[in-house]
Amino acid sequence: MGYKKYEMVTRGILGKIESGEWGPGTQILAERKLAELFKVSRITVQKALDDLVERNILERPSGRNGTFVRSDSGISSGMASRKESRLVGVAIDDISDSFGAHILRGIEDCLWNRRYHTIICNVDRNFRKVEDYFLSLSEQNIDGVIFSPVIESNGYEEKNRTIIDRLDRQKTPLVLLDRTITDARRNFVSTNHREASRRLATDFIARGKHRRLILVTGVSCSSIAEREEGFLDAVRAAGLDPDEQRIVRLNDNLLFPELRSDSPYIEEIREALGDVDGATGFVALNGRLLRGASLALCRMGFPLGRFTRPDLHGQFAVPLDGVGDTLVSVQPAYQLGYEAARLLLHGIETPASATMQIRLDADVTLFGE
Repeated sequence: MGYKKYEMVTRGILGKIESGEWGPGTQILAERKLAELFKVSRITVQKALDDLVERNILERPSGRNGTFVRSDSGISSGMASRKESRLVGVAIDDISDSFGAHILRGIEDCLWNRRYHTIICNVDRNFRKVEDYFLSLSEQNIDGVIFSPVIESNGYEEKNRTIIDRLDRQKTPLVLLDRTITDARRNFVSTNHREASRRLATDFIARGKHRRLILVTGVSCSSIAEREEGFLDAVRAAGLDPDEQRIVRLNDNLLFPELRSDSPYIEEIREALGDVDGATGFVALNGRLLRGASLALCRMGFPLGRFTRPDLHGQFAVPLDGVGDTLVSVQPAYQLGYEAARLLLHGIETPASATMQIRLDADVTLFGE
């Protein structure tokens, strides 16, 4: 699934405002005309207009008929000239955890060396929040953006592409961080997710002589897809049958740090895991998935309580008996942030420079070392 119908209308209207076709104070088309333009019902149009009025982008002034673009909507036309502000927008995943905090520290250290400052959005895997953030940034006349595409259950590619296209129309320098979208062709900094996952699974299989594993994966995005490929690379290289490995896909957007062990979703995960007979370990592709799977497996009698902490991050390979070697692949968070900021500064100062993609290696270590 992608956008709901009213969201498509919302984005169509936003596009006309951003392009300058509908400037501040302009009366937009009547509901009937909008319904014809977007090939939807008037009820759908009304919902889209109500949404944009609530977000202070459109207004319905008393004493006047129709709907108008607010003069203070915070949306700038892509034709506007850009003046240097020394401000950079940063939209990344949860900065309250250690991974996000180290990324942000790397970004700020690099930017401060050149006396740039950040305006931060804590993404929270919430596309609506990020979309509003970028709309508000347009009036700040920012010099560039570092953006981790939002992991949403539906429409990952389509929704993130609208943000990237908007920044393009505004001629805003952009670096994608940790994740990308198909054919984005943008400056990009990431861990080599596929290689990190391959190394983790290869070492884990060899240490424990594992033959059947459970792969706990999450909502589809570029980094998750690469990690899945790396896991299967290791399985094939070890001479194991990929079809014998159990793959369980969870909605890790529901695995909040405050999720309780008695949550109904943990029972859903236990049912999704199903029959684990013959499996001797599991690989969780991020910390949320590790916690969710461990909480469910604890219900099934496995001694995995130490992996239910909400502060664990990285990819984990865990023996089900809780005794053998547990491995973790940790991304170089600070370096990711620093390299993303360095690449953005290069793009700001050298606009015609070639697109660059930087891949950094992750460390695979014994958990607890």
